[in-house]
Amino acid sequence: MDIKKIHQSKTVVGILIAIGIIIIALVILRVGVYIGYHKASYAGQYGNNFERNFLGPRAGMRNMMFGNEYPSGHGAVGEIVSVNLPQFVVAGPDKLEKTVLIGTSTLIRRFQEEVKSSDLRSGDYVIVLGNPNTSGQIESKLIRIMPAPLTTSPTMMRVK
Repeated sequence: MDIKKIHQSKTVVGILIAIGIIIIALVILRVGVYIGYHKASYAGQYGNNFERNFLGPRAGMRNMMFGNEYPSGHGAVGEIVSVNLPQFVVAGPDKLEKTVLIGTSTLIRRFQEEVKSSDLRSGDYVIVLGNPNTSGQIESKLIRIMPAPLTTSPTMMRVK
Protein backbone atom coordinates (compact mmCIF):
# COMPACT_ATOMS: atom_id res chain seq x y z
CA MET A 1 0.00 0.00 0.00
CA ASP A 2 1.27 3.45 -0.91
CA ILE A 3 1.81 5.65 2.18
CA LYS A 4 0.89 8.81 0.27
CA LYS A 5 -2.58 7.41 -0.51
CA ILE A 6 -3.29 6.04 2.98
CA HIS A 7 -5.49 9.05 3.89
CA GLN A 8 -7.81 8.11 1.00
CA SER A 9 -8.55 4.68 2.52
CA LYS A 10 -12.12 4.28 3.88
CA THR A 11 -10.79 2.48 6.94
CA VAL A 12 -8.42 5.31 7.86
CA VAL A 13 -11.10 7.96 7.26
CA GLY A 14 -13.53 5.96 9.44
CA ILE A 15 -10.96 5.66 12.22
CA LEU A 16 -10.23 9.42 12.10
CA ILE A 17 -13.95 10.25 12.25
CA ALA A 18 -14.39 7.88 15.23
CA ILE A 19 -11.44 9.48 17.04
CA GLY A 20 -12.91 12.95 16.37
CA ILE A 21 -16.31 11.91 17.76
CA ILE A 22 -14.68 10.42 20.87
CA ILE A 23 -12.68 13.62 21.46
CA ILE A 24 -15.82 15.77 21.12
CA ALA A 25 -17.72 13.47 23.53
CA LEU A 26 -14.88 13.69 26.08
CA VAL A 27 -14.82 17.50 25.86
CA ILE A 28 -18.61 17.65 26.44
CA LEU A 29 -18.27 15.27 29.41
CA ARG A 30 -15.46 17.37 30.89
CA VAL A 31 -17.54 20.57 30.61
CA GLY A 32 -20.45 18.83 32.38
CA VAL A 33 -18.17 17.63 35.17
CA TYR A 34 -16.76 21.15 35.58
CA ILE A 35 -20.22 22.73 35.82
CA GLY A 36 -21.45 20.08 38.26
CA TYR A 37 -18.35 20.45 40.41
CA HIS A 38 -18.80 24.24 40.51
CA LYS A 39 -22.43 23.96 41.64
CA ALA A 40 -21.66 21.29 44.24
CA SER A 41 -18.69 23.29 45.52
CA TYR A 42 -20.87 26.37 45.99
CA ALA A 43 -23.58 24.38 47.77
CA GLY A 44 -21.02 22.78 50.07
CA GLN A 45 -19.39 26.09 50.91
CA TYR A 46 -22.81 27.68 51.40
CA GLY A 47 -23.62 25.07 54.06
CA ASN A 48 -20.20 25.37 55.70
CA ASN A 49 -20.45 29.15 55.92
CA PHE A 50 -24.17 29.55 56.59
CA GLU A 51 -23.85 30.14 60.33
CA ARG A 52 -20.94 32.55 59.99
CA ASN A 53 -22.68 34.56 57.24
CA PHE A 54 -26.17 34.73 58.68
CA LEU A 55 -26.16 33.82 62.36
CA GLY A 56 -22.83 35.26 63.42
CA PRO A 57 -19.85 33.56 65.04
CA ARG A 58 -21.64 32.89 68.33
CA ALA A 59 -24.63 31.04 66.89
CA GLY A 60 -23.32 27.48 67.19
CA MET A 61 -24.75 24.52 65.30
CA ARG A 62 -28.35 24.80 64.11
CA ASN A 63 -30.62 22.20 62.57
CA MET A 64 -31.19 23.98 59.28
CA MET A 65 -32.70 22.00 56.43
CA PHE A 66 -32.95 23.16 52.83
CA GLY A 67 -35.04 20.26 51.51
CA ASN A 68 -33.91 18.35 48.45
CA GLU A 69 -32.64 21.33 46.47
CA TYR A 70 -29.36 23.19 46.57
CA PRO A 71 -29.80 26.86 47.34
CA SER A 72 -29.60 29.11 44.30
CA GLY A 73 -26.43 31.17 44.25
CA HIS A 74 -26.92 33.43 41.28
CA GLY A 75 -29.14 36.04 42.82
CA ALA A 76 -31.47 37.13 45.55
CA VAL A 77 -34.86 38.77 45.79
CA GLY A 78 -36.27 40.31 48.91
CA GLU A 79 -35.95 42.92 51.61
CA ILE A 80 -32.62 44.28 52.81
CA VAL A 81 -32.25 43.25 56.45
CA SER A 82 -28.94 44.92 57.22
CA VAL A 83 -26.38 47.04 55.40
CA ASN A 84 -22.70 46.99 56.29
CA LEU A 85 -20.98 48.22 53.14
CA PRO A 86 -19.53 46.72 51.00
CA GLN A 87 -22.04 44.01 51.81
CA PHE A 88 -25.66 43.65 52.85
CA VAL A 89 -28.08 40.88 53.79
CA VAL A 90 -31.28 40.15 51.85
CA ALA A 91 -34.16 38.10 53.30
CA GLY A 92 -36.12 36.40 50.54
CA PRO A 93 -39.80 35.45 50.52
CA ASP A 94 -38.82 32.07 52.02
CA LYS A 95 -37.08 33.96 54.89
CA LEU A 96 -33.70 32.60 53.76
CA GLU A 97 -31.07 35.30 54.20
CA LYS A 98 -28.25 35.78 51.68
CA THR A 99 -25.16 37.93 51.99
CA VAL A 100 -24.54 40.12 48.93
CA LEU A 101 -21.15 41.68 48.22
CA ILE A 102 -20.96 44.96 46.30
CA GLY A 103 -17.95 45.27 43.99
CA THR A 104 -16.49 48.30 42.25
CA SER A 105 -18.18 47.30 38.98
CA THR A 106 -21.61 46.57 40.53
CA LEU A 107 -24.40 48.51 38.86
CA ILE A 108 -27.08 49.76 41.28
CA ARG A 109 -30.34 51.16 39.88
CA ARG A 110 -33.57 52.56 41.24
CA PHE A 111 -35.95 52.56 38.27
CA GLN A 112 -33.88 54.12 35.44
CA GLU A 113 -31.63 56.12 37.76
CA GLU A 114 -28.17 54.84 38.71
CA VAL A 115 -27.56 55.23 42.46
CA LYS A 116 -24.63 54.69 44.83
CA SER A 117 -24.20 51.81 47.25
CA SER A 118 -24.58 54.31 50.12
CA ASP A 119 -28.22 54.77 49.01
CA LEU A 120 -29.09 51.19 50.04
CA ARG A 121 -31.15 51.11 53.24
CA SER A 122 -32.62 48.43 55.47
CA GLY A 123 -36.19 47.86 54.37
CA ASP A 124 -35.50 48.43 50.66
CA TYR A 125 -36.68 45.66 48.35
CA VAL A 126 -34.07 44.53 45.85
CA ILE A 127 -33.40 42.10 43.04
CA VAL A 128 -29.76 41.03 42.91
CA LEU A 129 -27.98 39.26 40.05
CA GLY A 130 -24.46 37.94 40.55
CA ASN A 131 -22.19 34.95 41.02
CA PRO A 132 -21.58 32.83 44.09
CA ASN A 133 -18.18 32.78 45.75
CA THR A 134 -16.62 30.01 47.81
CA SER A 135 -17.80 31.60 51.08
CA GLY A 136 -21.48 31.23 50.18
CA GLN A 137 -21.95 34.91 49.36
CA ILE A 138 -23.23 36.50 46.17
CA GLU A 139 -20.82 38.79 44.33
CA SER A 140 -23.32 41.19 42.79
CA LYS A 141 -23.20 42.45 39.22
CA LEU A 142 -26.57 44.23 39.19
CA ILE A 143 -28.74 45.44 42.06
CA ARG A 144 -32.18 46.78 41.23
CA ILE A 145 -34.05 48.64 44.01
CA MET A 146 -37.77 47.97 43.65
CA PRO A 147 -40.90 49.45 45.19
CA ALA A 148 -42.11 47.52 48.22
CA PRO A 149 -44.79 44.94 47.49
CA LEU A 150 -48.34 45.77 48.52
CA THR A 151 -49.13 44.48 51.98
CA THR A 152 -52.65 43.99 53.21
CA SER A 153 -53.86 43.61 56.75
CA PRO A 154 -57.33 43.82 58.26
CA THR A 155 -56.55 47.17 59.86
CA MET A 156 -54.42 48.82 57.22
CA MET A 157 -53.67 48.72 53.53
CA ARG A 158 -50.50 50.55 52.61
CA VAL A 159 -47.62 50.77 50.21
CA LYS A 160 -44.27 50.91 51.95
